[in-house]
Amino acid sequence: MTKKLFAVFITCLALLALTGCKDQNLIENLTLSLVIGMDLNEQNEFEVSISSPVFNKEAKDKEEEFQVTSTTLRKSRDEFDKVVLGSTAGGKAELILVGKKLMRHPGWATILDALYRDPKNTVTPRLVMVDGPVYDIIRLSPKDKPRLPLYLMKVIDMAYVRNVTVRTTLQQFYRHHKEKGMTSAITEIGLKGRDIQILGTALLDDREKYKLTISSTETKLLNMMKQPGKGAFPLTLQLPEFKSSLRFLPTNQLSFNTFSVKTRKKARYDRGKFRFDVNIKMAIFLTERLFPIDMRKETRALERYIESELERQFADFIRKIQAAKIDPVGFGMYARAYAYPQWKKVEDDWGEEFADAEVNVKVDVEIQGMGAMK
Repeated sequence: MTKKLFAVFITCLALLALTGCKDQNLIENLTLSLVIGMDLNEQNEFEVSISSPVFNKEAKDKEEEFQVTSTTLRKSRDEFDKVVLGSTAGGKAELILVGKKLMRHPGWATILDALYRDPKNTVTPRLVMVDGPVYDIIRLSPKDKPRLPLYLMKVIDMAYVRNVTVRTTLQQFYRHHKEKGMTSAITEIGLKGRDIQILGTALLDDREKYKLTISSTETKLLNMMKQPGKGAFPLTLQLPEFKSSLRFLPTNQLSFNTFSVKTRKKARYDRGKFRFDVNIKMAIFLTERLFPIDMRKETRALERYIESELERQFADFIRKIQAAKIDPVGFGMYARAYAYPQWKKVEDDWGEEFADAEVNVKVDVEIQGMGAMK
């Protein structure tokens, strides 16, 4: 009898630990906002749009899109509840799309407060800027592509692997927003016909206002100067040391790829300004060469030509961001680490200080492969 009572007692304890189903929500009755869009309309009214998958078997369109005018991101949920088929469920967003028109206003990032404050929301959605109306992207439903969230993430992730653009999550954007020694860089996309296209990388200032867009080549230079992660850095250079043999095509071009980039940065304060030394070392593999050269005898000479051209491009890029008074590389963090007393005086106006800084980039190239022919 005692054993039976003990078994009943253990069974009751196990039942108490089971999750109840009183407040269950069927997925068919939920509206999951996988993509959230924010933009300004022609009247400069704040608009919020969402894209949600449809799980109803009878529905021909597997994606539903809605757009409302609101005053805050959280209040827009009340407006969506008036038109969506199911109960709006938060915390499932994969992408946050922000219109360039909205990003031209300093301080726009305060709108994101609801996404950070709600513990149900994750901080892993990718933040993306859209050149053009955001709702044009939200309501895109190409028949030869997967669902919009998967389509967008695949395009961005593949571009990021090739260092064509950056990949910035909501958490990283918040960190950059609070970091005084670095400004934000996010992916910029647009529509080309019915296809989504990576336009480059959008650079923002210390108030998260859009400043300029850099190309895929400049994005690779940016990623090289930061802490290079995994991925390839394919580049094509036009070397002025060689003459072009064709009128319609410059044949003094060379392409290479590198998977190994090591970057070291140092900072100091000298003679009234911050000075930064950036040393970049890379092992490259030639993938294309349109001009004649004896690779057996002139390998080192070719390496020097490549180093010289890369250093010129790095210098041009540095001048470009200094003119915009932004620091997407994060030189300010090194200024704080190596020259804290001087940094402390200018931390609230780092963009102005960095514009007057001296940045020297030194590139060390080693050709480790040249393909199947010399």
